[in-house]
Amino acid sequence: MKTGLNNAPTKAGVVSDRSRSIHGRLPLVLLLCFVIATALGLYALSFLRTVLVEERGRELAMNAAAVADTLDRVMFERFGDIQLFANDGILRDGTRPEKTARLLSYKQLYQYYSWLGVADERGQLIAATDALPAQGTQGLSPESFELVRRTGTVYFEDMRPSPTSQRKMAIGFTAPIYGSKGEFRGVVATRVPFEYLQPIFEQEGRLRYGEIAYDWLLLDREGTVLSEKNRPSLLNGGPVKVDVPSHALAAAERDHPGFVQETHRRRGTPVVTGYARTRGYHNFHGFDWLVLFRLDRDQIYAPVDRLIWMVGGIGLLVILPLTGYGIWASLELGRERNDLIKARQDLEQSVAELGRSNADLQQFAYVASHDLQEPLRMVSSYTQLIARRYKGRLDADADEFIAFAVDGANRMQRLIQDLLAYSRVKTGGRQFEPTAMETVLKAALDNLTNAVKESHAIITHDPLPAVMGDEKQLAQLFQNLLSNALKFGGAQPPQIHISAKQADGDWVFSVRDHGIGIDPQYAERIFVIFQRLHTREEYPGTGIGLAICKKIVERHGGRIWVESERGNGATFYFTMRDEEPASSTQTLNR
Repeated sequence: MKTGLNNAPTKAGVVSDRSRSIHGRLPLVLLLCFVIATALGLYALSFLRTVLVEERGRELAMNAAAVADTLDRVMFERFGDIQLFANDGILRDGTRPEKTARLLSYKQLYQYYSWLGVADERGQLIAATDALPAQGTQGLSPESFELVRRTGTVYFEDMRPSPTSQRKMAIGFTAPIYGSKGEFRGVVATRVPFEYLQPIFEQEGRLRYGEIAYDWLLLDREGTVLSEKNRPSLLNGGPVKVDVPSHALAAAERDHPGFVQETHRRRGTPVVTGYARTRGYHNFHGFDWLVLFRLDRDQIYAPVDRLIWMVGGIGLLVILPLTGYGIWASLELGRERNDLIKARQDLEQSVAELGRSNADLQQFAYVASHDLQEPLRMVSSYTQLIARRYKGRLDADADEFIAFAVDGANRMQRLIQDLLAYSRVKTGGRQFEPTAMETVLKAALDNLTNAVKESHAIITHDPLPAVMGDEKQLAQLFQNLLSNALKFGGAQPPQIHISAKQADGDWVFSVRDHGIGIDPQYAERIFVIFQRLHTREEYPGTGIGLAICKKIVERHGGRIWVESERGNGATFYFTMRDEEPASSTQTLNR
């Protein structure tokens, strides 16, 4: 008994000491948890800052790349314009008043140019859209004239004072003019004010998330500032040259846009800068410009900084149970955001490359089909010569093989000619003008005289209106549709009727036949290039005629479709714009 009583206080003391020890350590544990949670919170905030900087940096780089691509496209169009002007017969052979009138009409039509001028073979300006100032820079520099005269190529010069305003900057293009015998007749020059390029920065350069104030710069290859936000293309003293990391990185990685953190050259504040360089197209290497889009780093950090106080207050109450989940969620969000940003970047890059490749593909189709004709013509000629010279001298298999070679060469020649015709719909089209469709139809029928006689076809038409269009291409449109109706006319002599009616301000033309018809499920497929519904043994051809029809109609701003059932004939419809009012036509004629 005595021993048991002595042991009880001992056990109670041990429990009390243990309890005090636990209670004494609990604040330390809580403090340790708070320190750990605070450290984890600061790490999460730092991670979010890094993610925001990378996100904004990629976005700024994409904006800079979009602006650079648009500048390349716009300057490439101006490069095409100057070559068109140089081939203008009036600017080459017309009188001085005629040249001046043509330059004024070009200026009014294109609306990109502040000044256009023509100089003779001695470099003397003989026609221009605007009178030059009595004092100041001439519209055509002797250096550019001599360079164009000597090289015979288009010369384009970077920013310089505009001939019409010494306080504004402009880009210049100069192209040689040659006579019919190849003699040098002078040059034509244009000036594009930078104020026409400034909206590109405003339209293409908006940030995706909110209206955050951004800054942009346009530099030349040497790092000289050509234009800057809020001070675009104004001459303020001498040229300003900047030496920033973004310029060096863009020079090292010319084909890859990116971003970098650097210091603002005037304010001295940290900024995130997205950069991209212009690259040009084809034989137009473009202006070697650097596009910069910048945001203050404090503006990028602002969303995170606002969270600090709110998280700090709430964290005192709920940080312990939510810290782990919050860090996990932030990491997941960061990964998902990076994945989304990469996917969006890849998509936008693909869209930009698709636009660039579209122009390359059309040029390739023309060059390939044009250059392939000569060797194929030689192959076709020699295979036909072999067929005539050795037919019957060899065995039956050899005659058959030679026939296959001749037929293959002929079909390849027709395919290339059709592909060349298809590629020329846009590149070889003429300017639209009021065109009488009655005359167009007559020209198409004249080309099909033999086919109409052989098929005993009956072709009728209602009175047809006049439209705005390219007479040669519209004749080809009618010819292809009528040839298609004659080919698929069936056993009976073809009966074809052409009519037109107005609908919603456009003319809707129809070509109706009573031939074999088309299954409705193929109504879209027949307008695709080289798509056929029958074998060549049943109906000859390459399957490109309706594809050319579609391309011609779309070039005229219309659409084409077919309504048909198998065995019940087909009706092809296409729309055209009405002829412009008489006053507009007279203005064009003048």
